[in-house]
Amino acid sequence: MPTLLDLTRLRRTAALWLAGLFLAESLFGCGSRYVAPDRDRGLSESPIRLGVDHEPLSGRLLDGMTALRDGDNEAARQAFDEHLRKYPRSALAMYHLGLVAMAEDKRAEARQHFEEAIAANPQLHGALSNLGVLYLADDEEVAAQKVLEQAALLAPDDARVWSNLGAVRLRRGMWSEAIEALKKASELAPGHGSILYNLALAWVERQEYAEALQVLDQALDMRPRFAKAWALKVACLQGLGRLAEAEKAGRDGMLTLPELGPDNYVALARVLVLVRKTDEAIEHLDKAVELFPEDAAALLALGELLDAKGDKSRALATYQRFLKAPTRRSDDVRRIRDRCKQLGVSR
Repeated sequence: MPTLLDLTRLRRTAALWLAGLFLAESLFGCGSRYVAPDRDRGLSESPIRLGVDHEPLSGRLLDGMTALRDGDNEAARQAFDEHLRKYPRSALAMYHLGLVAMAEDKRAEARQHFEEAIAANPQLHGALSNLGVLYLADDEEVAAQKVLEQAALLAPDDARVWSNLGAVRLRRGMWSEAIEALKKASELAPGHGSILYNLALAWVERQEYAEALQVLDQALDMRPRFAKAWALKVACLQGLGRLAEAEKAGRDGMLTLPELGPDNYVALARVLVLVRKTDEAIEHLDKAVELFPEDAAALLALGELLDAKGDKSRALATYQRFLKAPTRRSDDVRRIRDRCKQLGVSR
């Protein structure tokens, strides 16, 4: 049985797990690896606005747009290339070639097309919005925010732009500004689960759990199988000190969700530590690591819990796996490397 000192350390460990656990959900074109089985309705996007000079949608340009809509990327690319040979300054053809490249996961090519489209028509807010998504996918956060703020000025009634801008601000730790953008997006697209999830995430980062919980309940009304929202709800209930409800929510999610993400296991494990069910918490984290062997949050949580409990050998092995995880957070890496050195010497 753990001693009182051990339990104190375990609780302190559990309190560290919130940071970095939940990822922003609603960036279009570069979402997280895990996606809930029920999806939000798509947000409509128009690259142009009324009153802005634009090209006639006809000929090979229209053919390409129709092919892209139908999922025929090869025919779309051919049509846009032919249109550009005739009209080399066609911003809309460049823009849609960028969409084709994004659909084919050719990010560098997509960036080039969107940048060319913006150079040809700086008012093309759809190109700015998608370019912001690509910049963020390449960890160019300042550039992403800049182009998305330009897009928001050009298209203040485009929910997709505001949602992406809110996600960028979340990544940069600009909680109040993120809330502002995501509230705007939610007003323009009421009941959109991913937008509501990101809004809740911003509230959680400010430790305003009651506001976050209210928003999450709305998201789950729209997407009852939204696994990441279930996990964040558990964290909110824990933050409010409602541990019995948090444990129940975590277990309900385990029983009712058709597909779980690593966050669900980690969120419940954190609560179980606080209610002195450490061995069960380790079981859930072992399961998370088995199902998601490269998930940095699950590996870190398991390693720190094993470490706090005194299982140094397993903790060291888990930490070493964490240090190889592609999604690890840089601010955790140095601390865990130092701890690995200590554990290696003490073995």
